[in-house]
Amino acid sequence: MDKTTIKGIAFGSVYTDDIATAYKFYSEVLGLKKQFDMGDQACWFELLDDSGLYLQGGNSKRDYAMETMRTAFVFNVPSASAMYEKLREAGVKFIHDEPIEMGPGNYWFMFYDPSGNILEVLGDK
Repeated sequence: MDKTTIKGIAFGSVYTDDIATAYKFYSEVLGLKKQFDMGDQACWFELLDDSGLYLQGGNSKRDYAMETMRTAFVFNVPSASAMYEKLREAGVKFIHDEPIEMGPGNYWFMFYDPSGNILEVLGDK
């Protein structure tokens, strides 16, 4: 194998303006478990598939629309509908009015985190 062959995605990164608000959202609303701090403006959340999510504060806030050119990652969940309802109850701002069927048994939607980053979810109904 070529030593430059991409094998997969190692982890996702989220850059936020307010680390305290973002940490509360990612840990309490999304339910991610912090594995360790990385200084006073960053931490590492572990994900069940042996990857992780790096969260870093101290960045400038920007507003993003669905049509904005950007890089994104998608959280894989057992039920997109259940996650949508959980986020709705937490007052999260959505791009979609409900999960969209993307094919046999796959439902997907996009939403904003407290800093305006667009996140995505994919799962069964």
